[in-house]
Parts: sequence; C-alpha cells; structure tokens
Amino acid sequence: MLGGGALLASLLLPSARVPRALAATTALDDAAYWAFADRMQDTLDGYWRGGMYRPERSMVNATMLLTHSAAAVAGHTGPARRDDRVRELVDRLCNGPAWAKSPGTGSQGHLPGWKDGLTGGGIQHLVVDTEITWGLLHAWRARDVLGLDGDLIADRIVRTASGQFWRWPALRLNQANWYVRMYAAAAEVGGDTAGFHDQILKQLRRFVDGAKRPMSGATISNLGPSYRFHYLPGSSDNHKYNLDSAEYANIVCGMLVAYQQARAAGMPALDATRTTVIRNWCERVLCGYWTHSGYLNWDTGLGFKRWHQGKKLGLSQGALLGIAVCDELSDHGAWAKHMLDRSFELFGRWTDRAKGLPPANAFGVPSIDDNESSALLAAARVQANAAQAALLGLGAKRAEEPPPLYAYDPDVGRLAVTTPAYNTAIVAVNRGAFPYGGLELSRLFDGQQDVAGGVGGRPPASFGVVVRDGGGKIVAASQRAVDRERPLELLSPQDTKPPYAGAFSSLRVRGKITRGQIAITTTHTFRATYIETAWTVRGADGKTVEVLFPSWGKSAKVWAVNAAGERSSVRGSVSLDGVEWFHVESEQSGYVVVIRSGGDRATAAARAVAAQASAPNPGPTLTVRAKGGSVVARVAPVRSADEARAMAQRLV
Repeated sequence: MLGGGALLASLLLPSARVPRALAATTALDDAAYWAFADRMQDTLDGYWRGGMYRPERSMVNATMLLTHSAAAVAGHTGPARRDDRVRELVDRLCNGPAWAKSPGTGSQGHLPGWKDGLTGGGIQHLVVDTEITWGLLHAWRARDVLGLDGDLIADRIVRTASGQFWRWPALRLNQANWYVRMYAAAAEVGGDTAGFHDQILKQLRRFVDGAKRPMSGATISNLGPSYRFHYLPGSSDNHKYNLDSAEYANIVCGMLVAYQQARAAGMPALDATRTTVIRNWCERVLCGYWTHSGYLNWDTGLGFKRWHQGKKLGLSQGALLGIAVCDELSDHGAWAKHMLDRSFELFGRWTDRAKGLPPANAFGVPSIDDNESSALLAAARVQANAAQAALLGLGAKRAEEPPPLYAYDPDVGRLAVTTPAYNTAIVAVNRGAFPYGGLELSRLFDGQQDVAGGVGGRPPASFGVVVRDGGGKIVAASQRAVDRERPLELLSPQDTKPPYAGAFSSLRVRGKITRGQIAITTTHTFRATYIETAWTVRGADGKTVEVLFPSWGKSAKVWAVNAAGERSSVRGSVSLDGVEWFHVESEQSGYVVVIRSGGDRATAAARAVAAQASAPNPGPTLTVRAKGGSVVARVAPVRSADEARAMAQRLV
C-alpha cells in the first residue's frame, strides 16, 4: 500500500501518474482523500465570486460548505479548508433568500425548506433540502472550531425535517434515502433523537418490505426478481423507466451512510430478515452497477434524461460510501472502498484531461443539463464525497480489488460484466428507453474507463452480426433490441436464485434472434482479460454476413497485423489470408480482434459510420465479411501497439 505522502503527490500533481498495475491495488488513506479534495479545490476556487460559488445554486454552495466544514472538523489545513467561506455560506443558507419565505410553485413546494437559488428563486425538491441539510450538518459539527451559531443551524434542519413535507409517512416514489438522511441529520443536531430514529427505521422497513411486493398504494415492487431497480413503483413493470436505473438505485442505496451514523448514535438495528434483503441488494448494486475503474456500468430506463450525467455520478458514489462504511448491511465493504478510490482517481484524470471541470455529461452523450452549472455540481459532489470518506474513517479501512463480477437479469436480458481489464454489458431489452440494445456487447471500456469500442451504438456503430440483401440493406442484425421474456440464457455459472450476481472465472451466455428465415445465435464467453464470441447464422443463403467491431473517436484507426508483426492500415477491402489479428485503435484506448475461426475466404474493411445519439463520436467500424455460417472471435482491450502485440500472442 502506498503511504499518504506518495498518494498525496500522485493526486496533487497532474503529471504524476499512478502506474496502471499499482493503481488497481492501492487503497487511499485519509491523507490521499484530502489530497484529492485539495486538488479539486484548485479547480473549483475560480467559481468563488462575491461571497458564493457561481452559478449561485444553493446545492452547489451547500456541497462546497460540506467539504470546507469537514476540513475544519478534521483539522485539515490544505486548500479544501475555507473557514471564511463556511461562515458566509452558513449565513446565506440560514438567513438568506434560499431559506424559503413562501413555498415554490412546483409539485414539491413546501415550508419550511429551501430553494435552489442562493440569491432567490430556484426549484424546491427533495434533493435541494437534503443536500443543503447535509452541508449544514457538517457546518454544525464544526461549530466550536469555527465559532458558528450551532443553534441557528439546528433550528433550520430540525424545523425542515419536522415539517409535513418530510414527516413520516411522507414518501416520493420509493426514494427512502432522502428521508433517512434528513432524519439522521435532525437527530444529530439536537432534534427528537428517538422520534427521528423511529422514522428512519419505518422508512427502511417500508422500502425493504416493498422490495418483492408492492408497498401500499404502489403497483409493483421496488425491486425486480433479480434486484434490479424500479424507478416508478406506481406504474407497470413494462414502463420504460422501470427497466432499471443505475443512478437512482445507487442514490437510494446511499442511505446506508445515514443508517450507519444513526446506529452509531444509538438507533436500534434493522431486524435480521430485512438485513438479509439489503445485503443481497448491495451485492447486486456493486456487481450490476459499478466497474472496477470506479464508474457506473450505466444503463437507465430514464435514457438521455440521466445517462452519463456527472452530477448523478456524484450522488451515486453515496452507495459506495454506504456499502464501504456499513458492514452491518453489506458483505463487500472492501470491494466498495476499492471502487470508490478508483472513482476519485478516475475523476482526477478527467479533470486533468479537461484542464478544468470535466464535461457535465461524460463521453459526449446528449443527456439533459449539459451546462456549466451541472459540471460544477458534479465536481463539488465528488469532492465532498472524498471529504466524507475521510471523516467516515474509510482511510483506515481495508480495500480489496474485486474479482471479475457479473449481474444477470433473466427477465430483461441484461448482463453486466466488469473485470480489472474491461467492463461491458449486454442489454437485450430496452423498451424504447434508449437507442441501443440487442444480444451483443452494448459497449466496451478498458480498465481505466476509456472507451475501447463504443458506448452504445446501433449497427454499423456496434458489435455484432448484420445480414445484408443483394442491395446492401440490413435485413437482420443481432444488435437490435428484442421484446420477449428471458431473451438471454445464462449458461454458466448456474445461478439458481436471486440476485444472480457475484464473482466469476468463466461466464457464458447465449441468445438468439430470428428475422424471417434468418436466425442468428450469439454465444459470449467472458474471461478476466478477454471476451470470446461465437456467431452462427442460418437461413442467409445468397446474402452477405458481416461481423462488426466498432471504434471510438475521430482519430481512431484500424490496423491489420501479419505473422511477422507488420502493421498496415485497413482502408479498402483486405483478405484475411495474410492477417493474424487486428488492432482497433480508438482515441484513447482500443482492443485486439483475433478471428479464431470462420475467417477462410473472408475479407475485412474499415467502414466510416455516422454519429448516433448514443454513439456521438464513432470511429470506423472493422467489418469482417464472412463466407461461412459461423465466426468465432476474441477481443481484449489494450492501450498501445505494444500491449496489442503482447495480448494478441496470448489470444491467437
């Protein structure tokens, strides 16, 4: 393990890089968490003008307040500590226009509570009150150090949490997390501790009891058969929002932080039966929604309303914090800490790459709120999570790199896969929530979360097989969403009960699509460092069968490599007779393609493809035109020509 000093240097200096092999096994200590917070503060300082962070959103300023206050509580002396700003922000949030004098006009208008406009106006929402309360809670903890009016802070928090909008049995959808956090904060600052703890347990029991059967007033359960998340429990299971939601599942799971803090303050434990449900769910959360590189394995029924939003990444990290700190409700705290540590390192790399705030939405996808305000909120949330990690004692906890992990949803045919070398997912059913889907890899990232082979394209910007008629029209494709029960069969390991998630050494799945007389069967085998896929096509006589391997980025190239190791750029059609393997070189990563069988008399080309909403920055797609009815190929992410050569030697 690196000590705090070595990690401090690696996190503070953009030019200092933790080697890939070392980064995969290094646990961050408290000094490293604060080093990351300080590093982010250097980027965020430029947004402090006229006594507030601008754009002047209450949530941004409250989240920055959390970091500055936590630094004071910890006795930290680096750039993340800004005592003068704490005093200014506490006054603005407790006495200024953000403390609402009249309820907002939206569906969540209420008093007492806050608005998201620090200087007036802005929405009222559960997340606004909660984020402000959490920032003020940390300021209250620093009251003696900074000479703050703790009674004023406590008054605002307790009054809000006691109001009708928040008081039990209030609940919006199934998002118990907001309430649990509000009650835990109110209990800590001097409210009715027993009463607020009782409300926490009531919220948790209701959520858990609704995991498999509908809550009162709901139509469906909070979680699906495999513990996938239902965003709209009041709608049918077939609603597109109920396909799953990586971001909201994690946001709700983040309530484990507040639960742990309430337990430390004397709250009784949740009963054993409900604890088992949460433990199973936490396993599904880690295996199905996170990657070894610290990013969400991101599919969401809310589509472009949420997909790859940085501000939702910041909220989602709360689940990793909770699972890492709350051993009572999770078996995998060491895995969660590892993923959280990698998440901070990933966001630091993105900050370096952007030379400032990372984009509001990752990978150029056109999700809503693609603006400076959202980018600022994302960075503030990630920074605050590092500060909380230090205060929660995660720096002293053990981290463990997880083995290869998977999560399988039999009913909708989603398979999430993450290993230290790559991460991907198959999303057979999409219910029209997003453009991509089918029996193939929906995306391929390397172990550092750089795009190796696309983020979510459709043919021809996708993996898979297409069949074309004599005029070149696609008449069948394996990468098209299906609409049937159990579209993807898990061959191994043989899971017999939910949550159908965990570690694997070899993972095999199979799916089949039929279009008229044409049938395409796809079988994927996932290993720790590579993926092997076998395609069998029937009924395509007289038609053209093409296997697709996409790339990413305008500078992407496709290389063919012969037995002597000589590389040549694939431009027009080339025969596979003299090709040992291909290197699909994307903008910042890439992968090796080895055709194991089915390459006889085949040709290959690199075809330019147009941008798509879910594949906004595609490079050329390697297209292998096969003559027979079956092809087997292996792919493995690599980051350089040298890595490609070494990997190909292992795969051939």
